[in-house]
Amino acid sequence: MFIVFVKTAVSVGLCVWLAVLLWQRLTITNYLQQHHRKPWIAAFYLLFRLLPIVLTYFVLGYKPTSDVEFYYYPIANTARQFGLVYRDVYCPYSPFFGYWLSLPLHIWNDMRAIVIAMTGIELLAVYVTYRIYRGTENNGQRLFRALFYFSLPIPFVMCVFSGQEDVALWLFALWAVWVWQQQKSPFWGGVLLALGILSTKAVFVFLLIPIFLMTPHKQKMSLVAGMALLALPVVAFLYWKTGLLFLEQPLDEGEYLKAPNWRSLLNPIVGGLVPENGGIWKWVTMGITVIIISLTGLHAYGKRLVETLPMIFLVAFGAMTVLQQNAVSNYAYLFMLPLVFTVTDFKNRTTTILLIIFNSLAAIHPSFWWRIGQPFYKGFSMFSRFDYFVEYGMEIALIAGFIYYALQGAQSIDGLPLSAEDGPTGRGFRNRSFKSRLFGIN
Repeated sequence: MFIVFVKTAVSVGLCVWLAVLLWQRLTITNYLQQHHRKPWIAAFYLLFRLLPIVLTYFVLGYKPTSDVEFYYYPIANTARQFGLVYRDVYCPYSPFFGYWLSLPLHIWNDMRAIVIAMTGIELLAVYVTYRIYRGTENNGQRLFRALFYFSLPIPFVMCVFSGQEDVALWLFALWAVWVWQQQKSPFWGGVLLALGILSTKAVFVFLLIPIFLMTPHKQKMSLVAGMALLALPVVAFLYWKTGLLFLEQPLDEGEYLKAPNWRSLLNPIVGGLVPENGGIWKWVTMGITVIIISLTGLHAYGKRLVETLPMIFLVAFGAMTVLQQNAVSNYAYLFMLPLVFTVTDFKNRTTTILLIIFNSLAAIHPSFWWRIGQPFYKGFSMFSRFDYFVEYGMEIALIAGFIYYALQGAQSIDGLPLSAEDGPTGRGFRNRSFKSRLFGIN
């Protein structure tokens, strides 16, 4: 339980620090605005990422564990030796993942190099998000958002202690839609979206579905052509070399029952009626997830891609975490950066404090659930154990949080204006019925 105590202590410390930030928000924001030309984001990275890594892995001598030890390093090391993922090493991730992750190992073949590389990816994601999402805020206000994000428990714990790659999904998706919107080229948007799903993991498809459905009908063919140009040769090569392993190994991860999600939350109530292997319910909830994100894409039809992407992230990964049986609270890391930069209202102290509490629970819960034996509750009698009772309470709060942020993302789409330049003949879009969005009927 040592790692649980460490994550708890870190989360509590960060919560106190975040309280100070909110208390002095206007003063800090004004100071950052007056000195906005200084490299603040790099300074935040050094203080909240690189320094803790040096302290944890070099001064105190701990080694990376969890996914870095059991997944990332074996996959990346095989790729470093020019092996073939899926065939030469078990890989639940996308085919390019191990190869770009192997780049730092060519310089220093050590698991700690992977953790440092992941923080570099997060730094790039924060900087790109800061540059793109300007809105009506000044530089000082956006720099405060960067400082707030770097101080949150779930990004801190997932990046420093677990070396998680989830923020890479946001970076690839944002890169794709930004180039698409700037160049007015759905073809290159498709190429980069294909690169995103080939470079990260299968859940990236939960972004492709709503993005495809919100794409203007006249651009859909170019978008699909761009994705096919890159994806089809890769799929053909993988099938030639690995058979169906490139599909089977990522799908295998879906068989593991984790928490928190609908199954772990409801199972004590239904008395173990849901089978421990998930059974057909895995596919039922997959179908529900696809329906939710599809309706979100149709609802966003005609909106600007870059402005809508953060909301798509909230809906897609909030719904996915609640509905998929192998979901864990780690997935809050997937949408935390777009949430902080585009949706969070610091003037609303209640929702901001709840965001901090949600972060703390999401940072602590995975290790706590794992260390108490990954319980599968079959009745309320099991809660006579205090640690089970505490864990189940955390699940309730986390599920409520994921549902709230998914709903917040869906509601935020309503406030976005229709695109002014992507409509037919450049006249922008008009409001259209559900039928016209789905079938392209004008």
